[in-house]
Amino acid sequence: MGAASAIMPRHPVPLLPENLESGLRSSHLPALDGLRAVAVFLVVFYHFGIRAAPGGLGVIIFFVLSGFLITWLLLAEDERFGTVSVRKFCARRFLRICPVFYFYWLLLTVLLLLLHKKIVWEQAIASALFASNYYQAILGDPNTGFSHTWALSVVAQFYLLWPAIFLALRKDRIRLAKALAGIILAVWAYRGLLHSVLGVAQGYVFEAFDTRADHLAIGCLLAVMLRSGLLSGFWRTVCSGPAMGLVTAFLLASSTLAENLGGVAYRDTVGFVVNPVLSAIMIAQLIAFRRSTPWSWIDWKWMRYLGRISYSIYLYQQIVIEPSTRALLAYPRAVQLAGCVASVIAAASISHFLVENPSLRIKNRLQRTPSWSTPRAA
Repeated sequence: MGAASAIMPRHPVPLLPENLESGLRSSHLPALDGLRAVAVFLVVFYHFGIRAAPGGLGVIIFFVLSGFLITWLLLAEDERFGTVSVRKFCARRFLRICPVFYFYWLLLTVLLLLLHKKIVWEQAIASALFASNYYQAILGDPNTGFSHTWALSVVAQFYLLWPAIFLALRKDRIRLAKALAGIILAVWAYRGLLHSVLGVAQGYVFEAFDTRADHLAIGCLLAVMLRSGLLSGFWRTVCSGPAMGLVTAFLLASSTLAENLGGVAYRDTVGFVVNPVLSAIMIAQLIAFRRSTPWSWIDWKWMRYLGRISYSIYLYQQIVIEPSTRALLAYPRAVQLAGCVASVIAAASISHFLVENPSLRIKNRLQRTPSWSTPRAA
């Protein structure tokens, strides 16, 4: 995406702490590529077999980031032009998600056919239609190379619904924030009812859009609050010093430990409430503390690169980890992990440069240049 315009937004945020505000006014929001890298490698390590790695937290971070970045762009476009183009929004989302995804889908399908492997065609078709989350939520996950596309389905369904809600409420930021808070609270109550009263299967609670929509909405609410300067006292407190980021990280680690001990009973009730809220706070803190010890590593060049290819990493890790591990079975576990990581990065890099970059260049030409800052590759 291009550099931000020098024109200031209609809704300046002088009440935010200076370290956070300066990061938000950068030409590209800093630290978020690094956070993407952290999130995707939580998934990679979990799928490799490191059960202490919170792969589910990585997905939550992706959901919160998606809601935040898309809403940030919509707010910026509305400030610049007085409205948003839903047609161009949909075109940009299509170019961001679909070329890479369908290349992966076709490649996997061809490989399975050539290797005479079983294809669960119902799941594959649901994946191609961005409905695999409900296929697996209702019928179960057969654990294939299409299984992980449930998370992409959740995000795609969010992209279909959120622009209409945003357009209806965009002229009143307070009303927009209250609506988002209401949606979040409603999903919390609904999910608790499904789990604790109706006894709905944990697979449904984990993968359905209606049970995960609050994680994206929390990211949306974060963007509205930061761009409008809402709850400025809270942000001054949590961004008062780099140690506050350590507090948030400790709380996330504690919640992860509680999930490991309590299982889905904790995850589906407390974890799915606490973890996305803490992830949203962490996003703001990383932007604020991007140059401070101990957080400056999040914005290192190689971390930014891994974050930029994180979408391809997420796609290809599902089919790269197992053969890479099998090829290195004679070696220590640490060598197997290093080989898997290297293989995943290599596959993702090829995908990024050959498939993702060309579609991103087209997408960026459709970007209406907004005021303030523009997140990279949202």
